[in-house]
Amino acid sequence: MDEEAERRLWEIVEESEIVLLITESEGYPRMRPMTVVAYEEDGSIWFATSKSSRKVEEIERNPHVTACFLNLEGGAHAQVFGTAEVVADPDLKKELWDEEWGEYWEGPDDPDYVLLSLHGARAEYYLLDEDELWVVEFED
Repeated sequence: MDEEAERRLWEIVEESEIVLLITESEGYPRMRPMTVVAYEEDGSIWFATSKSSRKVEEIERNPHVTACFLNLEGGAHAQVFGTAEVVADPDLKKELWDEEWGEYWEGPDDPDYVLLSLHGARAEYYLLDEDELWVVEFED
């Protein structure tokens, strides 16, 4: 894998003002804004969500998702394509817990608080200044 291409991808992920997670529902894409909790250079991206949310139901029906990252100031956008899974591991939930989420959940042990792990298979990003589309393939 091209290390420079991958480095630039993660810069866009880190600097994006807007992140949209796109699932499929009733034959149509459904997107919603999300916050990235963590990412790993193997292509995994972590989000926090409610177990009772529609997105969890949609992912359980069809785990193929896209995360779209918009870096408006940097003139770039990226998409990560992959499969998502709902993760309720208590240790990981505690590790990734943010106190600001107290308005949504009672704490890291709240059964409605779960994590979404997007396992990226492929990513594309576009740099406006360079007018170029880059592709990153993640290894299994």
